[in-house]
Amino acid sequence: MKIFVSSQNVPIGYTVPPFPSLYWPLGPTSSDFQSSYLYYSFDIWKFTVFWSLILFGGFYLTAGLLAVFNQISNNYRHKISNPISKGTILGCIVLVSMYLLLGLAQGFICGAIIGLLLSAIYKAGSLNMSTWIPFCWGIAEILFNVCCSYSTSSVIL
Repeated sequence: MKIFVSSQNVPIGYTVPPFPSLYWPLGPTSSDFQSSYLYYSFDIWKFTVFWSLILFGGFYLTAGLLAVFNQISNNYRHKISNPISKGTILGCIVLVSMYLLLGLAQGFICGAIIGLLLSAIYKAGSLNMSTWIPFCWGIAEILFNVCCSYSTSSVIL
């Protein structure tokens, strides 16, 4: 029985869990519970960046699709003739791809910075990290992004 588990004491035969590895801990003796920890800094950084990219990409893709839908429905509301032409379709594709590209860039930058901070904090405390922590930080990044997108963000924060 170990009293203190630290990142300096990586278990023998440890392998990095596959990417999502979001387990549902039914008890401390479950094998999934014991094998879903991150011990190395690069793995912590990698999981945080992957979750940030997934969440930011999905969020910005949805925002881009909503913007295109709003633009097309605006053309129909104002009775603009032939609102969907080759230029409009190309513009819609460019708009959605720009939203997605900028969201992925922002997700990578945020995930990389937070991943480095998390790995430094957990290494300084000699702790191992659950695979849920990078996922939760990805959600926190998205929620912070939503809160800062409003003009009254100083009141919210």
